[in-house]
Amino acid sequence: MAVYKGISKDCGCRDNQNLFRFDKLHDMEERKKREKIPNLESLTIGNCTVALTLDTRYRDENGKYHASIRFTVNGSRYFLHLGYKYSVAEFDAINKADGRGRGGNQSQNFIDRNQLVELYNQYIDLVRDMYNKGTLKSVDNIRAVITGRISTYGNTDESTAPYANSFIGLWNEVISQKKASTAETYRNARDCFIKSGVYDAKDGYNVDVEKIKAWIAYMKEMRYTQTTIGFYLRAIRVVFKACISNGYMREKDYPFSATDPMKVKIPSGSSRKADFLNIDQMTELYEFYVNGEIPKKYKHPDEMKQSLGMLLAQYLCNGCNLYDLALLRYDDYYDISEHKALRFFRHKTKDHSESGSEVIIPIIPPLRRILDDLAAPFKKGALLFPFLLGEGIDPDSKKARDKIHQENHNVADRVKKIAEIIDWDVRPSSTFARHSFATNLSRSKVPMDYISFAMGHSLGNKGQITKRYISPYPIEEQMQYNSYLLDLSELKALRQKDMTKEELVKMVKETMTKEELLSLLLGK
Repeated sequence: MAVYKGISKDCGCRDNQNLFRFDKLHDMEERKKREKIPNLESLTIGNCTVALTLDTRYRDENGKYHASIRFTVNGSRYFLHLGYKYSVAEFDAINKADGRGRGGNQSQNFIDRNQLVELYNQYIDLVRDMYNKGTLKSVDNIRAVITGRISTYGNTDESTAPYANSFIGLWNEVISQKKASTAETYRNARDCFIKSGVYDAKDGYNVDVEKIKAWIAYMKEMRYTQTTIGFYLRAIRVVFKACISNGYMREKDYPFSATDPMKVKIPSGSSRKADFLNIDQMTELYEFYVNGEIPKKYKHPDEMKQSLGMLLAQYLCNGCNLYDLALLRYDDYYDISEHKALRFFRHKTKDHSESGSEVIIPIIPPLRRILDDLAAPFKKGALLFPFLLGEGIDPDSKKARDKIHQENHNVADRVKKIAEIIDWDVRPSSTFARHSFATNLSRSKVPMDYISFAMGHSLGNKGQITKRYISPYPIEEQMQYNSYLLDLSELKALRQKDMTKEELVKMVKETMTKEELLSLLLGK
């Protein structure tokens, strides 16, 4: 006689079919039993139904199932096991426990029910919070927020889906959306984060404050500068924000704060407030550019003068960097202003700052002199300084970054030699231009709003960005303010203009202290 689990050779085909039918009917009966298990609690929030039930997919040797919270979103389910197991009968008894009858509210079933419902309500709050913030998109979002994972992990190959469904995978997506120069920094930050060993592919989205602190400790041990650490932390901060906006983390999991001592404060890097030249020093450099002679012992004197001209042009072009100078063109604004001003959009912020990227440059006489010497002849739409970058080169390409990087080195090396000639201890570089522009105008009592406007900073930050470096204005007024950049007689004429009584009073109020005003009124 044939038996299941050991069918003899004598068992016919019909017996095999009967056994198969018996197996199938048995499975169907089991599924029906599972479907009859009541939910202890159930609530629908938006497109998600949250139920407190048993996960009948897995039964242990004692006939018990995991007590679970089942999340259902658009037909997809995710079971979160709560750490308790019950048989169907036990779970049914817990479901019916109401604190009355035998044992009352001290009965084990009633106590178990309260514990399970308390856990359930915590996840109801989580789902409701996700729904209110618009991040309740799928069970993957819920799973990621609760466990840090979406599916299976363990493969560290970036090209595979398991690794892509993780914090590093989202980091890769962020990198792909950035322009080349920014993407390189984000990529270096990601590689450093992985190399530090604080994160494993199995961690998924489970990245917290402690991991970030451990990463910082690693970078300090490896002697990364504060500036680099700041760059890398700002990169990972963007990834955290992407995790939150995509529903893979909650806002409370965001690890950065400038005020919360339990979270991470991003260092601002070393201050560059000392990296500036005062008005007298800038004037001396300009006068050397116009009249100075380079001793014969120095090779390539023309290149030295050209690099000095580029440093001065950066300073006089509202402290722009060499990248922006290389991209400066004769655009429509140059014609509209009757060749009195230039305009550009800061390359650093043009993609994500509408109000803080446009820069208008008044062409004061010293700048005009440099343009006459070094700029290409006027041609609508052409680059002013094609020798810095050249036409046809993608400004976001590695080739462009390498070329500008080299030009910055050239300026620093050549101006350093000029500093030796005029017997200076300080060794200026291109970074001095921006800080010198802001500092010298500020010390000349030029309004902070104008300095922010001239540097292309958004006024929405109330001048905070500008202060780290130390409503449009008519061209004449811009020229007046920029005339304070150098101490030249030809520029002093730009500062003299007829003022109304109201303008004079306003200027006095803005430039004098209360003590000075009182002394003026008393005739002291």
